Amino acid sequence: MNFRLIYPKDLRSVLRTESAVLIDVRTREQYKKGHWPGARNFPYEELERWEKMIPGHKLVIFYCDHGGNSMQLAHRFGMQGYKVASVVGGYPSMKGYM
Repeated sequence: MNFRLIYPKDLRSVLRTESAVLIDVRTREQYKKGHWPGARNFPYEELERWEKMIPGHKLVIFYCDHGGNSMQLAHRFGMQGYKVASVVGGYPSMKGYM
């Protein structure tokens, strides 16, 4: 596997110790309704618009609704040599650790 899986219970620690970038790939509407503090919103549907903005020197952690889209993105960027991860279970599973 060319990307990491991060469990919601470990996310806060990973963000702090690895100074990672957290990206919410849900829709803008979903992001406005609630998101992890400090997460940037790069909607999955707009990938072509933002993919060049992914930093190549930091761990990038993606999350979505349930983990599927974020795992696809992590795989894609991991194949390109980026240091990436996906949050297992997506936003619903993260909410209990905010």
